[in-house]
Amino acid sequence: MKPLALAAVASALTTAVAAWALRATDATTAVAAVAAVAVATAWLARFHDGPTGSGVALAGPVQLTALALVGRASAAGALPVVAAQVVGAVAAGAAVTAVDLPGGTLVWDDPTLLAGGVLAAVVGLLTAWATLAGDSASPGWQAVGPISAGGLLGVGLAAAAQPAAVLGLATAGVVAWPLALVVAVGGLLGGLSGTFVVSWVSPHAE
Repeated sequence: MKPLALAAVASALTTAVAAWALRATDATTAVAAVAAVAVATAWLARFHDGPTGSGVALAGPVQLTALALVGRASAAGALPVVAAQVVGAVAAGAAVTAVDLPGGTLVWDDPTLLAGGVLAAVVGLLTAWATLAGDSASPGWQAVGPISAGGLLGVGLAAAAQPAAVLGLATAGVVAWPLALVVAVGGLLGGLSGTFVVSWVSPHAE
């Protein structure tokens, strides 16, 4: 599969599973489903590893940002990848709406915009750390993002470690657009911060 196609499919799968998982009987199952997709897409993305870049960058915008900052992904080619991720997520969100599964059956409390942004930043930071830690190891590290997002932001935002998927969830009507935008931006900023912290603490991580 071509890199841009994989980036779009990864976002679409994350969005669709995150929305449909809300019809599970319990929150643990829903979050586990999102985490499983994160691990699976990272595993698939690893087939695009190259001598100068990590395929995990295709799994989501936070992963791409973290790996680009440490020279493990192409910064010059980041924009098309992010565009593909957003298009895939929004398309999946529209598809979820079309089959009349916009909100699921699990109930959760949406955080306020401030809390959502702050907690999303923490999720982004943890996702960046997990990405850098697992860059050349097991893709299982990518489960850290969805698990932390489900715990901090609630089951409806278990996909918050993938900012593009959050926009897809807003398209599907699962999350309100203002909250989705704040969470997406917060996650990216957290990913940036997490990468800089790792680079400062362990400069040879690059």
